[in-house]
Amino acid sequence: MKASICHFFKNANAKIANRESGFTLTELAVAMLVIGILASVAVPSFLGSRNNAYDKEAQNSINLAINAALVQYQNQGDFSDANSAQCGDSSQLAADLQKIEPNIDMIQASEASANARKVSVTAKQTWNSNNELLGCQAFFATALSSSGTCWVARYTVEGKFFNAGSIAPIVMAPALNTQNASIATWTLLQANGAAYAQIRARSNAADADNTQTLALTQSNCNAAKQSTGLVFGQTGYATAYYAQPSEFYSSWRDATGAAGGAGN
Repeated sequence: MKASICHFFKNANAKIANRESGFTLTELAVAMLVIGILASVAVPSFLGSRNNAYDKEAQNSINLAINAALVQYQNQGDFSDANSAQCGDSSQLAADLQKIEPNIDMIQASEASANARKVSVTAKQTWNSNNELLGCQAFFATALSSSGTCWVARYTVEGKFFNAGSIAPIVMAPALNTQNASIATWTLLQANGAAYAQIRARSNAADADNTQTLALTQSNCNAAKQSTGLVFGQTGYATAYYAQPSEFYSSWRDATGAAGGAGN
């Protein structure tokens, strides 16, 4: 009896071992379909979250640079550097701000930001409506995000224009703050304080528009390029890789969702 039972199990194990195992073609197709659907949902979400994190890092670095510039302003009454009182592309200004804020790398205006922790900074003069020079009352900073977006911020204490002769007004693009179609929003009001903008590369395979490349966006992500204050049609206006005064917004959130701006 015992021998018969052993023989039965031995034969059963042999049959199981010899039987071909695996998934059918239909089962594999269904599994691949499910994986494809999950990937189509998860991958864009992951990439979007990653780029948002990259952008937040660059924006935070610029905020730190602005805070340092405001300390500099409180110490000496304007945004010029501490030694020569130069207002503009000064390596000394970057060094002054570096001492105030050591957690990021401050670089002079002519040098492009290479990453989110390297901020290009400069100061700029402003004028009032009577064409009177008010001094070094504006500050600009740029930082390049790993997403490829160049983030730009300015801070002006007083003034209405960035150049003499009522040229380059200090304005800010409006954010839609009402859903009431009968109420018109304010547009292009003169606005001091903090303002924010972005520059993105443009590469669209559908319409073959590659006029603004990632490489040139990166090389132009410097404070000197972004602080001219010129608008379209003025002499010296930069047609690409430049955020005009009217393309600055009151918050990073509005600048992120803005339809305007170079490369957008």
